[in-house]
Amino acid sequence: MDEAVQQFVERMGMVCEKEGMARSAGRIFGLLLVGGRPFSLDEIAEKLQASKAGISTNCRMLEQFGMIERVSSLGDRRDFYRVQDDPWEHMMRVAQQRWRDMVRILADAQTTLPDEMEDGKRTLGTALQFHQLLIRDVDRLLEHWHELQHGGAAPAPAENAA
Repeated sequence: MDEAVQQFVERMGMVCEKEGMARSAGRIFGLLLVGGRPFSLDEIAEKLQASKAGISTNCRMLEQFGMIERVSSLGDRRDFYRVQDDPWEHMMRVAQQRWRDMVRILADAQTTLPDEMEDGKRTLGTALQFHQLLIRDVDRLLEHWHELQHGGAAPAPAENAA
């Protein structure tokens, strides 16, 4: 692997590790970002000098985060991975879904806590407002992003903030 690519891949690993992911997941993402084509698990493992099992596990995690996608190649039974067409929007949509889940949990708890837990209800209300703000403002951010990238509005989110 080229020295510049190797340095980039290692730096992506360290950044993603700071975000709570496995360093190897960040290295995979870095490789796929600059790779310019889909890679098989074997190719990724070879390039990153890592076990195929570890690569497979981290690819599935990156896929769940919306960062990469699994693709197939005609006549080849292996799975290949590549960066999503717009991984940034996919990652934000995945995060928004977690925030929507949090909104539902906070709203349910706020209405079911006993009345004597006034301070707790107030704290939940603040957390609820924060998450609703996150969802709304990320929708706006993604609309702006889509306009910059494609000259039009972003697709509507799957679900509005609660």
